[in-house]
Amino acid sequence: MPFEKINHQLFLALNAAAHPPSWIVLIARIMAEWIVYAAVLWMVIAWIRSTPKFRFVLLDGFLAAVTGLSINQIINALWYHPRPFEVPLGNQFLAHATNSSFPSDHAVFMFALALAFLSSMLTRSWGWLFMLLGLAVAWSRIYLGVHFPFDMIGAFGVATFSTIIVKLVSSLLRSNIYPMLLELYVEIISILRLPEGLFPRSK
Repeated sequence: MPFEKINHQLFLALNAAAHPPSWIVLIARIMAEWIVYAAVLWMVIAWIRSTPKFRFVLLDGFLAAVTGLSINQIINALWYHPRPFEVPLGNQFLAHATNSSFPSDHAVFMFALALAFLSSMLTRSWGWLFMLLGLAVAWSRIYLGVHFPFDMIGAFGVATFSTIIVKLVSSLLRSNIYPMLLELYVEIISILRLPEGLFPRSK
């Protein structure tokens, strides 16, 4: 059976019915649109309040996510895959531009963070949480009709690849680049005279 036919069948199995319960659509929309923003907010707060070692893992996650999103841009430039509503197929409950669906940027971002956090004992529990949130994002965007299941499988693959790349250079980053970034951060918050109780200089 051709991959695209399997992709379509899986999509129809996960996509919302023509008249789904409004509360499920609301939950799916929150997952599809707001979990990523919540993850970014958490990273900012965690950066401000955490130890240098924890910040190093946050930087690994951020770099893995940026690398993954950059790879997505290259894939999108080389190959266009239509979204379900362009085919057309299924039901759509979330407005979206008609750009390439494969791989999902939202899923790449969440999975890259999850895998980076899972790779460190210091953040492993957060990694499992982010993995669950990433799966929730993946499901919601299929359910709402803006992505295919293979878009999410591709996103996990891209996230895995980008995390491996970051891990291969992690020792170099931690010995040279990351300490400089931490020093720059401390210098900036000191110049701005931000309260040390809210913005600890070091721990």
